[in-house]
Amino acid sequence: MVDVLVCGVGGQGVLLLAEILGTAALKSGLDARVSEIHGMAQRGGSVICHVRVGPRPVHAPTIMDGSADTLLALEPAEALRALRFLGRETWALVSTRTIRPTLVSLGMASYPGLKEVEKALREACARVIFIDALRLAEEAGSPLAQNIVMAGVLHATGRFPADRGAMLEAIKELVPKRYVAINLKAFELGEREIKEVLEKGESSG
Repeated sequence: MVDVLVCGVGGQGVLLLAEILGTAALKSGLDARVSEIHGMAQRGGSVICHVRVGPRPVHAPTIMDGSADTLLALEPAEALRALRFLGRETWALVSTRTIRPTLVSLGMASYPGLKEVEKALREACARVIFIDALRLAEEAGSPLAQNIVMAGVLHATGRFPADRGAMLEAIKELVPKRYVAINLKAFELGEREIKEVLEKGESSG
């Protein structure tokens, strides 16, 4: 069984990313469960999806505390919300793009810095890797493709069992046709970036 926790805020495409992972797993001959546990359709709300895949039927829809294999976070502060799901074997793959809630912008609440997020994650799991997904998405052609950048990052780590071809097919099926080319490029850029990071041993714990 492979458990991936996907988190971010409304408007970042968290649900689409989780659906792509689940669809790719099915196309690879695996069973999959995708569950939205905390979700807000409105922009800015916290969204957490549980993606569970395996060679045998997946019955339980949610990931147990401390047992996620990989955290795929589209926003740093949202990664902190997911700390209870992380364990000593977990990898945290985190986009550096911050989205500050209205209360923070108004000075009514504080927002953790990347150093604070990194420290908490390093204390909780095996490896922490930060990815500038916004830069890569913009290079691909749209800042909205950050979620697909992170899909490419996850795949290239080897920590998700779906075939690469199945991942690309899922993107083609689920992304609006006019945006497919941009998202395929975003996926490839995510793959390339994480391979370079792992080779250099940077941004890892």
